[in-house]
Amino acid sequence: MNHKLFIRKVIVFCTFCFFCSCTNIQLKKGIRQIMGQQITLSLGWSAIYNGVDTDVNSLMDTPCKLVVWHDSLACGICEVSRMFKWDELVADVDSMSQWFSIIFLFTPPEKDMHILTTTLKDARFNYPVFIDQNATFVEQNQKLPKNSLLHTFLLDKNNKVVLVGSPLHNPVLWELYKSTIWKMIENDGVLPE
Repeated sequence: MNHKLFIRKVIVFCTFCFFCSCTNIQLKKGIRQIMGQQITLSLGWSAIYNGVDTDVNSLMDTPCKLVVWHDSLACGICEVSRMFKWDELVADVDSMSQWFSIIFLFTPPEKDMHILTTTLKDARFNYPVFIDQNATFVEQNQKLPKNSLLHTFLLDKNNKVVLVGSPLHNPVLWELYKSTIWKMIENDGVLPE
């Protein structure tokens, strides 16, 4: 192997490892930042259920909640097109609906509000999707991490974060979510210490 080529490969590898390490450190910092934080959920959000504007604020009263939040930086229409991937997980926890709810929340920029609402109505999801039109979620929860990998989190009955991360493509994490939810259900909506 050519010596210069070898040096280039080593430099590329080291650079890759450095960036992966920095990303990992940032994720850990973000997780520490949000764990245990009390999250404020608003009753003023609009909701779309099965293609229709609706009022489903009762979901906010369940002892355990999984919040799946898409902020103003996310491509709302792109996220809507991927939401069908949640169908299996939603069905998996249907038997827990008395104690557990999944809160899908979009905080779109004002310029995207109409197209997002129309797209959600056309999609006709069999679960409610909330739209935070005034960005109150961000205003009321100023310690939310910026990294979108940390925009999915499990809340206890006091709306404190007990788990962070999307279980969507991670069966091991989904099993951890389910076992944690059952522990909270058995303990009046809180995770035993």
